[in-house]
Amino acid sequence: CTSSPHSRRKYRDPADLDEVVVPLREFGNYRNGTTNLVPDDIDGLPSTHNYKNLASDPDTLLYEAEIDQGHAFRCCQPWIAVVCLPYFWVWAAARGLGQVLAGCTCDEVVCWLRKEYSTRNFFRVYPNRIEFNVPNMRIPFGFLGCGSWNADNIITNPFDRGAFGFRRVNSGVCSFLLCIYPVFGETLARQRCQCNGSLWSGGCCSWWCDEWCCDMMCCTYRYNGLADADETAFAAGIALQAYFEGRKITREEMNKCLDYYHDNISERTDPEGRKRDVCCEPFYIPLCSCLCCYEYVCHPHRNIPFDEEDPLCTPELVEVYDKYKELRDKQVENYKQFTGPVRKSTCCRALGCRRLFGRRGFFFCTEGCNDPDSSCCSKKDGDPAPPFRYKDIDDINDASVVLRAVLGDPPLNVTYRGWQWDEVSNEFVLPPCKETNESLTNRSANIKSFRELRSSKSPQSESFLK
Repeated sequence: CTSSPHSRRKYRDPADLDEVVVPLREFGNYRNGTTNLVPDDIDGLPSTHNYKNLASDPDTLLYEAEIDQGHAFRCCQPWIAVVCLPYFWVWAAARGLGQVLAGCTCDEVVCWLRKEYSTRNFFRVYPNRIEFNVPNMRIPFGFLGCGSWNADNIITNPFDRGAFGFRRVNSGVCSFLLCIYPVFGETLARQRCQCNGSLWSGGCCSWWCDEWCCDMMCCTYRYNGLADADETAFAAGIALQAYFEGRKITREEMNKCLDYYHDNISERTDPEGRKRDVCCEPFYIPLCSCLCCYEYVCHPHRNIPFDEEDPLCTPELVEVYDKYKELRDKQVENYKQFTGPVRKSTCCRALGCRRLFGRRGFFFCTEGCNDPDSSCCSKKDGDPAPPFRYKDIDDINDASVVLRAVLGDPPLNVTYRGWQWDEVSNEFVLPPCKETNESLTNRSANIKSFRELRSSKSPQSESFLK
């Protein structure tokens, strides 16, 4: 094996500017995904486990997602009937009956609150990783009513191991009812490769990766049971892009980015003004919203099983049930006002493909395929990746754009090259390269000033670093 990640890691956050020859982080060779723009030299990023080379404190909790309270009923999915097939018995015997039963979630339907399932499920975003926990049952203690014997199942996904972007999954996953309705919570996908660009090179015959079909074909890692997968994807994308840039980020700065998202990008806060297109409109086939199942089956009213005078009715228990009622009412209202009438109102909206051909289209890898008018045909050596044929609101509001808009310019050694949307001509244009000799000289002067301030240990050095 010749692979050696240690040999390729040349960036050291935030110490890049102390280097004699400052390594420049360039972005532009890859097309942007829904949330992120991947750096050209992805192998050069610092290890997420080498904390001294990271810009932010890895123990800083940047974001914690809201868990959908219908997640407790995911054992009620129709595909669970597969347990009746002899093939499943063979698989269970090979894997071990105890391990298979550990994934049984049937007790969550009744004991979602009492056994601490609701408070122990989490999805958290840190500056260098994603952490999530889906507790499972320990055999045989969980069946005997011993809540403390339910085991946590905390999984960590570091950003330097297959994290290139995040997005909400529309449909086609077994965590949805009939693979369509998110009555058990929404699903978030983590992109496993950096290829938003050409899969096969060939000039005008290049083919392009398609997000929608990748989601349907399970080419992504999934996180289930989220109340708002769009917001969670955005927050995770902001943390990932900050890691790509070597930018320091705090919880307060993450909250500012989330406010920007809700005010300018989120479809939930403005369904008409920020409506995402789908391929078949204005023609459509109506679809039921499955609201009754979401509200009355998966989000039932839950009452404390003890009298107020009972010693077991503790303030902590009351707080848990009050929190459930608050989240239930909020999530049911969101489903009534947005998910049902907007996301699941038609068959095309439920599927989520935005067009028949091209990116996020129904057919796989057709962007630029045998198209003489495609931007890939006019690409020259040294140019950034060509733009997509269609303009989507997500393409011009990825995490790199939001970070610059909300928190300012990236570190001095970060350079972005790419096509920009021109409102006058209504097309993508390639602005002239800003990296002239003058700009490089100015950047070198800024880096030199930074080094002098850092070495002097003056109060200005800390503000300059921020």
